[in-house]
Amino acid sequence: MVLPLLLALLQAASPVASSAPATRPSARPPVGSVPSWTLHFTGDLRWQQITPAGALLVSTDATLAGVDIERGQISWQKPELGGLPVDSVRMIEGSLLMEAAKPGLSMIFDPVTGTVLFDSRKLTLTKVVTRRVLPQSGTLLVHGQRASGPPLVALYDLSTGTQRWVNESLFQQTGPKKGGLGGLMQGLVRTVAGATTLEVLQAGPDVIVVHTLMGLRALDAKTGAIRWTASMPMAKSGAVPSKVRLYQSVAKPDRIYVSYDERLMAYRLADGQSLWAKPATVDGWIRDIVQHPAGIVMLTEGPPPDRATGNVRIVNGVVQTGLNVARYDDGTTIAPKPLKMHGDVIDAMIAGDAVVLAVDADSKTYVNVLNVGTATLRLPKDVKIKGQLDYAELTPAGLLYISRPDATTNAEVNVIDLASGQPKYKDAIESGKPLSSSDYKADRYRLHHAVEGSTLYVYANHDHRLYAVNRQDGTYRALSSEIKFEGGEDPTSMELRPVGIVLASSQNLVVLGRDGQIKQQAYHPAPQLPGLLRALYRIQSVRAGLYGAAASAYGDAFAEAARTSTDTTARMVYSQLSTAYTQGGAQLQGYSSEASALASKRFKASLTSPTSVFMLTRAPEGNGNVLLQIDKDNAQPRARVDLGKEREPVYAVDDIAGMLFLRTAVGTVAAYRL
Repeated sequence: MVLPLLLALLQAASPVASSAPATRPSARPPVGSVPSWTLHFTGDLRWQQITPAGALLVSTDATLAGVDIERGQISWQKPELGGLPVDSVRMIEGSLLMEAAKPGLSMIFDPVTGTVLFDSRKLTLTKVVTRRVLPQSGTLLVHGQRASGPPLVALYDLSTGTQRWVNESLFQQTGPKKGGLGGLMQGLVRTVAGATTLEVLQAGPDVIVVHTLMGLRALDAKTGAIRWTASMPMAKSGAVPSKVRLYQSVAKPDRIYVSYDERLMAYRLADGQSLWAKPATVDGWIRDIVQHPAGIVMLTEGPPPDRATGNVRIVNGVVQTGLNVARYDDGTTIAPKPLKMHGDVIDAMIAGDAVVLAVDADSKTYVNVLNVGTATLRLPKDVKIKGQLDYAELTPAGLLYISRPDATTNAEVNVIDLASGQPKYKDAIESGKPLSSSDYKADRYRLHHAVEGSTLYVYANHDHRLYAVNRQDGTYRALSSEIKFEGGEDPTSMELRPVGIVLASSQNLVVLGRDGQIKQQAYHPAPQLPGLLRALYRIQSVRAGLYGAAASAYGDAFAEAARTSTDTTARMVYSQLSTAYTQGGAQLQGYSSEASALASKRFKASLTSPTSVFMLTRAPEGNGNVLLQIDKDNAQPRARVDLGKEREPVYAVDDIAGMLFLRTAVGTVAAYRL
């Protein structure tokens, strides 16, 4: 099963983009090459960006246009969106769609065909509150407010943009109306509910379940009619839950799960009836669940001090929570009492019949191992680790883990003995600069790692060496001597390739053999112009956005899991998603045939890691700046693009299609294959 393995997504970042001043000299074409195509637009170019769907968006003073990059043709233009700043056009998370927003207008469209799915002016909406793509029914759900009248929810066809229905009754009172103070509170709840983002779950192709502050509703996906409403039993009559989450059921298609504050309940999809006699409960609030084959693990966090519900204890200023495991059949908990956690359970990683837990207490991270079937902890007490949990696996030697650094703590690689609960090494592999450093940047000093067979490779910025960890016995050794990156840089990525291990930063690339010996090394100094680097640094966001969009085709729960995964888990997401995508169907469901076909092609191409990186550097001749495509296997330039002396050239790079799009003259875009 795919879903039980996915515990945390990918966060799809913003698309590749760069902006430019109103006037600028023309850029020169790539040395020794001619454009694949050239297009001319009305008005000067402001910015370009590649979308995960594969279309190129070009913004000019006069229009926003979509370009078919394969044929070099303008597919569509929208003059009403001309001149928008780059941050006004963004991807709808977990989808292939884009949204353009400016005062008085919110427009959601298919970037490949230009089809407008939603235009806020048609419904006279003053504020768009919720936007959700629901691929199982091939629709887009939008919820918003109007200047007058009740809030409404509308559903649109992903392929054609046709409005399927509008529902104005979702926020109406379904229970008996109260008088006096009770009636006033009902009115306040309705008002606040209409302005609060909906919790939305596509529960099969025919039912959309939403939660507002007024309760749980199931909508007919075809008509928008309310099929059923359900109440959530609270400890105190009349209370309104503060934290609600909806979950697709992995193993039992007849139901959904709903967590609210400290409670979890299963509801039957057919009629909304509770499937359990009473909710399963924990100490604290439920922040997420893990649907393990042996039971539903309810991960807990402390509620805000003024909104505490259930049994909450505080020790030394830290909220003590208590997790438990619920049985699928009746919701009863396996442990008679919740298992005490010294803080918030912030992460969980499935490891066979167990789940590795990460607990945050006063900004310190502790780990433990939960035997799901018995709801017992393997370690006698939570073990404090440096940093935050990034990778974990159970090995014959114990719990092997890698942590991430934070602002005050370096990261480490270590093994915890499951019998004693003690770390195996006092001098574990460690990351980062000394903590006294005033310019410590946690993301820069992460422990980059990759798994191959029985070996876990780790690069540590603490001493700039590559290490090999034996995944069976937990021993480790340094493979390399100090690896020096020039220009004061540290690696930002690590990749295993047939030729060796590649470490890369924005201006450095090093190829190491699996014995730790340097085979190739390249350094190209960066020009000190932030505008030049803006588009270059965002290339990977296109790849990440495409994974998020592909994940959405397999259900909301899958997309949510992919969106929230850590880097290590994301690699597993990619692998599982690859299998599901290539074997489960050739197209993304619901989107236009053009968009789904192009996305399918791009997604399959993206499963192969790119063979090159791009570096922006000064021209060797000393005349301006050049963009170099550097081969990962030999660290040599494959192609060169002369950007001239422009301080902020308008360009975009698509590493999946292997193309560069460059403004070469006023209103002109040229495409080059790299």
